[in-house]
Amino acid sequence: ALSIVNDLLDISKIRSGEFELNFAAVDVEEVIAESVQSMQPQAQRRRVLLRTSFADGLPQVLADRRSVRQIILNLVSNSIKFTMPGGQVIVSVLQTESGGVRIRVRDTGIGMSKTEVAVAMKPYKQVESPARHAHVGPGLGLPLTKALVEANRARFKVRSTAGSGTRVDVTFPRERIAGSRG
Repeated sequence: ALSIVNDLLDISKIRSGEFELNFAAVDVEEVIAESVQSMQPQAQRRRVLLRTSFADGLPQVLADRRSVRQIILNLVSNSIKFTMPGGQVIVSVLQTESGGVRIRVRDTGIGMSKTEVAVAMKPYKQVESPARHAHVGPGLGLPLTKALVEANRARFKVRSTAGSGTRVDVTFPRERIAGSRG
């Protein structure tokens, strides 16, 4: 219940512009490694393989470390939750051709149709399907994560196919690279 209340407060603060961010150079590889390590017990309980893939020489991004960690935790938790035993979740990071940094969380889970993605992106809405019946929640995960991404001046994109998994990209543009002059 406390987690739900905190999520509601965070969404309110983001929408009203009162969410305080401490922008600094963030080593996304380090934040992801820490976050994934903390999620390994959940993945192991669900018998889901959780792994990472990092490109060499990744630059740091200008972001709020705490909210980047929350973004990763939310995305990985969702992926684990909706991936069947024996499936996998891969968190990868690379530098884009345009000089930005893209974090990708990809799973082999139950996925969603385009219509279901649209529903999942609305606060307080849940995708209704038999495969999701066991995972009832307040419907804040993806909307809050998207709001946190946008508060960090990055882009959020979800691609999913029912029965084939989901891929979420969080892309920090070149302007958000530490030391970049835009």
